[in-house]
Amino acid sequence: MEKSCDILIIGAGASGLACAVSAAENGAKRICLLERLSRPGKKLLVTGNGRCNLSHENITSHSYHGSYDPTALLNEIPDLRPFLRQLGLFTVTDDAERIYPLSNTSAAVLDALRFAAEKAGAELITDASCEKIIPDKNGFTVKSPNLIVAAKTVVLAGGGYASPVHGSDGSGLSLAKSLGHEITPLRPALCPIPAEKTKPLDGVRCKCTATLTQNGKTLCTEQGEVQFTKTALSGICIFNLSSVYTGGQATVELDLLPNFTNEQTAQMLTSAINSRKALSAADALTGIFNYKLALYLLKRAKIPANLSANELTNQQITTLAKTAKSLQFTVTPPTDFSSAQVTAGGVKGSEIDDALMSRKMNGLFFAGEILDIHGDCGGYNLHFAFASGIKAGRSCAEYLKRNRNDKTQ
Repeated sequence: MEKSCDILIIGAGASGLACAVSAAENGAKRICLLERLSRPGKKLLVTGNGRCNLSHENITSHSYHGSYDPTALLNEIPDLRPFLRQLGLFTVTDDAERIYPLSNTSAAVLDALRFAAEKAGAELITDASCEKIIPDKNGFTVKSPNLIVAAKTVVLAGGGYASPVHGSDGSGLSLAKSLGHEITPLRPALCPIPAEKTKPLDGVRCKCTATLTQNGKTLCTEQGEVQFTKTALSGICIFNLSSVYTGGQATVELDLLPNFTNEQTAQMLTSAINSRKALSAADALTGIFNYKLALYLLKRAKIPANLSANELTNQQITTLAKTAKSLQFTVTPPTDFSSAQVTAGGVKGSEIDDALMSRKMNGLFFAGEILDIHGDCGGYNLHFAFASGIKAGRSCAEYLKRNRNDKTQ
């Protein structure tokens, strides 16, 4: 089958659908989306545990990492809510300044985008994997199994490698590379960090401060809930540490009682132990720590778990306090894209202009996670996906208008 269009968007996720809607709003016609899965927006449906953390009240470039500088884009589109309201989608902001759909479901977000794209006349073709993009005098010829599309402009919005079961298989990056673009090193981000000695704490959660250090240098400090698994540290604060962890062995240090000094921690431990002298040392600590965590701290402090509370010495209590305030884990870089929310790395930022068009190839645009940029947890990545899609759609429409005007002059 053969067809032609003015704008061909490869990838019908958040950025691709936003691009189609935006292009139509700016006067573009004959818009087509290619989606390799059987339905659009599959990854969008699982974001925010199905609630879809759309954005954040405090969107700045400081929350992003990578070689692409988002400053100009974020200045142009600092707030998604006007765009979303045009689609009939309303939002609510939680106590942490994270923005969610008022319906509290990601399906509502996907529906709003899908309905708007359909209304704009954009054609969606599913089960269509793009195999090759060939530049030609009229724009591009895009080949897919059983389909050839002639397009005046192309937008690569196929994502990275994160969560491949939901559509991000890295094929868009391969296409970008085949067209002469440099791909910066890729790694999983916003994901658990593999760590030693976590198995005894599997299933335990605790609020603490987490600090990533390497070669004596502090790379990042975050505060929040840490979740322990058999082989890794997890939780939102750990996810943010993973965003800046680029390689090599490192250490994550947990302060389990960040609101207390070492001296205050020792005093609190002493008080707990004095009130429970007849109990075991581990049982005496359950007024402060989860029981599994109490056992673990005793072991890491080299204090026999079978000691009774009244047998603990002042020196042991001091050591236990230091351990709780500086519980260290040797970690290695994440390698599993299936558990990652985003991909770190992508199309090199210097190869993309402010219109999100390739500096190497006119008429080729980029949007979303395919670019070398990723944000912290809290709605930053979806904000960039939507904002870059909106911008790419505007830019495609303007590019087509310029070309038509040039031809008529």
